[in-house]
Amino acid sequence: MNADDIVSAVTGVTNKWAKQRKAEEREARRVYNRRYVMTRSWRITIKEVAEKVMEEAYLKASSDGQYPAHARQIMYAARPQILARADVETLNDAYFTQQLLPNYMESHPETAAWDVVFDARGHFYEPHTEKEVALGTLAVRRYLRQIATHEVSDLNEPNLGETSFPTQGPSNRYGAILFIEKEGFLPLFDKARLAERYDIAIMSTKGMSNTASRHLVDTVCSKDVPLLVLHDFDKSGFSILGTLQRDTRRYSFDNDVHVIDLGLRLDDVVKWDLQPEECTLGKSDPTRTLRKNGATKEEIKFLCRSHSYWGYRGQRVELNAFTSGDMLTWIEAKLKEHGITKVIPDDEVIGTAYRRAALRHDINEKIEALTEDAREEIDAMTIDADEIRREVQQRLERRPEQAWDQAISDIAAEGEL
Repeated sequence: MNADDIVSAVTGVTNKWAKQRKAEEREARRVYNRRYVMTRSWRITIKEVAEKVMEEAYLKASSDGQYPAHARQIMYAARPQILARADVETLNDAYFTQQLLPNYMESHPETAAWDVVFDARGHFYEPHTEKEVALGTLAVRRYLRQIATHEVSDLNEPNLGETSFPTQGPSNRYGAILFIEKEGFLPLFDKARLAERYDIAIMSTKGMSNTASRHLVDTVCSKDVPLLVLHDFDKSGFSILGTLQRDTRRYSFDNDVHVIDLGLRLDDVVKWDLQPEECTLGKSDPTRTLRKNGATKEEIKFLCRSHSYWGYRGQRVELNAFTSGDMLTWIEAKLKEHGITKVIPDDEVIGTAYRRAALRHDINEKIEALTEDAREEIDAMTIDADEIRREVQQRLERRPEQAWDQAISDIAAEGEL
């Protein structure tokens, strides 16, 4: 038997075996498909269950609407029913709080009266006052309420240890808000005293601004207090810029916010010779988003390099491409270009501030002189510690909720020992 005969014999056997195997596989698939069609049951999705239980969950979390409810509280109230009815083992909290709940509220106008609180996703800092506001719902509300109700105390009631003029918010304190989409640069800004040297508040977020930060901007920023935006030179950076001045499904602005785009822009990248990096842009056309948020044709061409069946590809430049020194130089040049200068109040406020400072200084000088005289008298006193101890013990027996040092303070004020 030659080689051809051997190959023919083997092929004949294997072809027959392969044909039989394929027939069995086809039959197995038919059996499986028949069983699936006859016995399958459609499972309800997480989104469908959430749609049915969201109102009940909000009412439970908020005690029937009496109090604000945190988004995660609503998730905990809804989770048992979602896990049971959607037949899933876990519920991602970020998916619920950042997508399911906001989407539900967007599509149900009756939720406008809901008092839902979301986590802070950034911070806001005033210059000179050491005031820091977490960019969460309740903290921003509190800050804006303090601004709305602020009044300068009467000259008859000066704070003797306070050297600064009492302010709340931008009035007589800061002339602009500098927004940056990253939190990691705050130590750099603090070291350079950027906020204090230009009298600007600084707002930082972790990427896209949340509704609390937009509420603050909407209330505080105006033609007189512009919003200065720093962002990466990429699709997300332009989207961040857009959401700070345009209505979205999650927030509608009540006022005209004066936004100044400091960059990064293509001119900055070229001037400072910043290093780009390759990136993917997803399957949907990114040019529409870029154009809508203010990117030029040249910038879109730079950012969007190519696309294929797998999606769009391009390049981006981060703020992190700057060295620290170059970044400060770049930002300060932008601030000067847009006329951001130190805050100096009008004549009326300056006059009031001077009278307060002069009164405080005069009172403190008199207190210092009186303190010196009083100290001499006290130093000459004879103190019987045992007698004071007995008196303290008697008072604490009568009032056990009182602290020992408060009892001594009362004894000294009465001057009986």
